[in-house]
Amino acid sequence: MNALFIMIPVISFGFNIIMQVLTFKSIHSLPLLKSIYSGFITGLIVLFVCHICFSNRFIQSGGYLLANFIIYSLLGYCYFNFVCLGETARRIRILRELLDAGEGLSYDELLKRYNAKDIVEVRIKRLLTNGQIVLKDGRYFIGKPVVLGMAKAVGLLKWILLGNAKRV
Repeated sequence: MNALFIMIPVISFGFNIIMQVLTFKSIHSLPLLKSIYSGFITGLIVLFVCHICFSNRFIQSGGYLLANFIIYSLLGYCYFNFVCLGETARRIRILRELLDAGEGLSYDELLKRYNAKDIVEVRIKRLLTNGQIVLKDGRYFIGKPVVLGMAKAVGLLKWILLGNAKRV
């Protein structure tokens, strides 16, 4: 039975990936971030259902549930970063641009595509579109604090594991 409980976060993570890919591929209007959320929530539901189905003593398996929730959340966080890596990392985007250009790009051409003002504008627009920030009276404020919550959770884990998180 203990081996089964250990596999639950991995099984749940598999459902996470399957749901994320299916929703992103089948619902073309759904943004990548929302498909990642839908996959994570699906995997979380699978995690809880597995614990209910495979435990005669659900209350007594609370320690397993907590451990598996943490493991699943960390797997989900790694997957989130892996999927978003190609979308947000400038190094990868520059390599894609060079590949697509065929004949290469000059330094000036790269600077035109990646100047700081444009990068900040694109990120602010994305944050506004996702509701993560809001604009009031010409100033930006935190909107939906989901990503901020994830950042704080990672900061807390760094502090717990490494003892060097600057801000939690």
